[in-house]
Amino acid sequence: MLTLEEAADKRLLILQAALQLLAKHGFHGFSMKQLADRAGVAAGTLYLYFQDRDHLIRQLHQEIIQTFATHLLAELDISQPPAQQYRRICHNAWTFCRDNPDILVSKGQFDHLPPDVLRDHYKDAWQALGPLRTLFDQCRRNRLVKPLSNEVLVSLCIDPFLNLARKYHLGLVSLEDLDPEQVIDATWDAIALRPGHQP
Repeated sequence: MLTLEEAADKRLLILQAALQLLAKHGFHGFSMKQLADRAGVAAGTLYLYFQDRDHLIRQLHQEIIQTFATHLLAELDISQPPAQQYRRICHNAWTFCRDNPDILVSKGQFDHLPPDVLRDHYKDAWQALGPLRTLFDQCRRNRLVKPLSNEVLVSLCIDPFLNLARKYHLGLVSLEDLDPEQVIDATWDAIALRPGHQP
C-alpha cells in the first residue's frame, strides 16, 4: 500500500501530466489512457485520485491557483514600505508566469469550468492572499492608489503579467518587449492616485 507521502506524489505526478497534455492538446484533446501513459501509472490508478476527467481538471485548476497565490507572496517582507512590497509581488507574478509556460498556455481552458467552481477557487485563493489584501488596504488608506476594490486592483496590476506571459509563450512577443520594471511602472500608473510617482 502507498504511504501518504507516496500517494501525494503520485497525485501530483498525474496533475503535472494532465497540465502538459492540456497545454498541448486542449481539454478534449486527450484521453484518460493517454494521461495514464504520460503519468506512468495504470489507467485504474487515475480513479483512485479523481472521480472523472471533470474532477481532475477542477483539482488541477485549484492546485494552480493556490500555487500561484503562494508564489506571489514569496520573500514578501510586510515590514517594508508599500512600494517595495508592491514591486516584490509584481516581480513574483512575472517570474511565475515566465517560468510556467504550460500553465499560461492552458489558462483559457479553465475559463470553461462552471462559474460556481471558478468562484469557489478564487475565493479560496483570496484567503491565502492576506498580505496582498493588507497591502491594498494600506495603499488605499494612505491615498496611494485609487479607491478601487481588490478584484479591480488585481486585474490592473497582476493580470497584465498573465496576459503578457501567455503572449510570450505563444511567441507573439519577445522578452525584449517585456522589461518587467517598465511593466511594473505601467501597472502602478494604472492604479495610482498620482500616476508618474513610481513605487
